Amino acid sequence: MEAFLASNGHRRGECREGAIVRLPLDGCADFIKILQSEGRCPATLALLRGSAFFSDYTFLIEGLLEDNLQFIRERLDDATCGIVGVDVPQGIVADSTADALMGSIVASAIVSAFMMPLLDPRNGTPFTIYTASQDNEAALQKAGVKFYAPTEKLGFHTDGMLKNSAVYVPRYIGLYNIVIAYNKPGCFYWVPFADWPQFDEWAGVLGWNRTYRFAATPIVYAGALDHVEKAAARIIEAPVFWRDADEHQRAVFMNGDLLGPVDDDGDFDSSLIQRMKRSIACDARRIVLPQRQRRLFLMNNTAGFHARDLFDAPIPGARYTRSFLRSVASEGPQISA
Repeated sequence: MEAFLASNGHRRGECREGAIVRLPLDGCADFIKILQSEGRCPATLALLRGSAFFSDYTFLIEGLLEDNLQFIRERLDDATCGIVGVDVPQGIVADSTADALMGSIVASAIVSAFMMPLLDPRNGTPFTIYTASQDNEAALQKAGVKFYAPTEKLGFHTDGMLKNSAVYVPRYIGLYNIVIAYNKPGCFYWVPFADWPQFDEWAGVLGWNRTYRFAATPIVYAGALDHVEKAAARIIEAPVFWRDADEHQRAVFMNGDLLGPVDDDGDFDSSLIQRMKRSIACDARRIVLPQRQRRLFLMNNTAGFHARDLFDAPIPGARYTRSFLRSVASEGPQISA
């Protein structure tokens, strides 16, 4: 199996190249054949249910990754890295529609080697499927639902998770692109906390463990019109910069719109967050990986920020503009009760 470094069009002073692992086609095909022979290959992704779906296939998954299993773990846990791309090959089966399904199954199996994913609350899968089309984007905008379209540029942020009223920062995140129907998909960016020179300075400005209010807006695509009320922004309270009592763990929660500190004394400068985001974008050294179909991004969400370019030049006639799987680790620090 081959690991290589992705190229990019940015100046080397701004970016460094991210590591990408290519899975072998024959290994992926053999893995799917074994699932099929044992009646464990679902006909749709909605039938891939339960966080332990692949628990009986750990040895096979590790064999599929070969030496790259340790390589990926080391990269994820390296404070100066924290991200790896994994490419799932085309041609696992002959039919293109079935092949897209098989690629997603392989990607979900790879994710299971690095995290115990949270289950999607609606269908019990170890991932959530997001699908965008020009029609449902227009309908959501008309309904007044704020969301992040594929053509909207996302600033650097981290992902969080809610369990009742408690806020957590999941240790790992997995994003797998099933479909990107754009001729210019751009790049995916990662900034390790360790490569942001102003990390400690901004933690001092905003305060360690100081609680802020956020209007957290979920990413919503297909099916969201059936849940407009649920998709409305939810106010949550969490620190931006968090560390535990022993200062052995730290994390950053930066997702949604920051409204201000809970203990607001009227002197909070609302422009601070935009200035901090500009510092991340301009002063930090980024890792860059081109966005591609059938590429899985594995990230240590407690060690860095992520962002992506605009998707540009949509492919004419495509039914869906983007479809991807998002897996979130059930393990991670609780930063707010």
